[in-house]
Amino acid sequence: MKVTTVIEQTSKYKHRIEYRPESNSFVESEYISLMYDRKVKYPYGWIKESGTPPDKHLDIYIMTNKDFELGEEVKVEIIGLYYRLDSDHKFLGVLGDRGFRDYKELEVKEKEDLNRIYNGKHEGEAWFGREKAEEVLREYFMEHNNDIL
Repeated sequence: MKVTTVIEQTSKYKHRIEYRPESNSFVESEYISLMYDRKVKYPYGWIKESGTPPDKHLDIYIMTNKDFELGEEVKVEIIGLYYRLDSDHKFLGVLGDRGFRDYKELEVKEKEDLNRIYNGKHEGEAWFGREKAEEVLREYFMEHNNDIL
């Protein structure tokens, strides 16, 4: 499934970036970015079709080393997610040039990077592949009356 990602955080920023919808701008917060703290460089954002922060939305990491600007929109293929018990799931996407469609196909180093961000320390929380990610997306869009699917 392809979705549009709006870039909200990149490795250029030590501090967590917050989106301000009233001014359509991005502002550095006082908090250290989780990605910076755990030395993970993949761009992060939200799935545009799911909503816009701070309102209800879905978060996503893009498994790429390419540089993006804050607010840039990027088409990605969903390949997996980190399933969280609090429903604040973190999806994974790849650019079309990656040539695969599932979390299990990521390189070992990429999986190690992701495990530094979220490591499954809570029972029931873990990284899952495309099938589970698409199931969670379908449920979200049905619940929010979004006809993307």
